[in-house]
Amino acid sequence: MGLSGIDDFSNLLDDLDRKARELDGKHEVPIEEILTPDFVSSYSKYASIDSFFEAGGFNFESQEEFEHVPDEELDAHVQATTKFGSWDEMLTEAGE
Repeated sequence: MGLSGIDDFSNLLDDLDRKARELDGKHEVPIEEILTPDFVSSYSKYASIDSFFEAGGFNFESQEEFEHVPDEELDAHVQATTKFGSWDEMLTEAGE
């Protein structure tokens, strides 16, 4: 491998590193894709995540509004209506 080959290989590694960094970080996935009706109905008495939220008195129309829901209230509803100890625990199970 000559100098040109080493340069090409180095450029390839740099390109792969750049692409990996672009993929790293937060990626938003709609909650309905994680907490599917099958998952929600298997782990609670609700048919969908929407009915789960409605039953808990959670009314929001956007991700920003959802982020303002107090964690304690969401955790309490999860604990009262599922086998999970917290919202995060429920999400983790759904994501596996």
